Amino acid sequence: MRRKKKTIECIEYLSVSAPLDKVDCLEDKQSKYIHEYVKNKEYMIVGTERRHGFSQNDVDRQWHQIVDKIRKKQVDGVIVANMSVITDNLIDAFIKVAQVQAAGGIIVTVDDGRLAMQLRGF
Repeated sequence: MRRKKKTIECIEYLSVSAPLDKVDCLEDKQSKYIHEYVKNKEYMIVGTERRHGFSQNDVDRQWHQIVDKIRKKQVDGVIVANMSVITDNLIDAFIKVAQVQAAGGIIVTVDDGRLAMQLRGF
């Protein structure tokens, strides 16, 4: 008998850098890219958060809201096309992955799959 995979409920985060008149169209394409990726995997998109062309400060605020939903067990994780959509530097990328993991969730990128870090106490 085959075991059924546990579904991992995730929020997709859509973010592009483009002129404002093109943002919605490009975020829609990004959503299709993410949905195609999850089609035959254990992930299920249960919500969407869009950057809508806002600043990096807004991305950080939205990210904290997603992490809070993970902490409250409302979702299991977040899926993005790639890390460059949520950060513009490596240190911030590590921080964002660590925030999700510390909240008990996962972060998945379409380009790299499930991301993980070794979180160790000092």
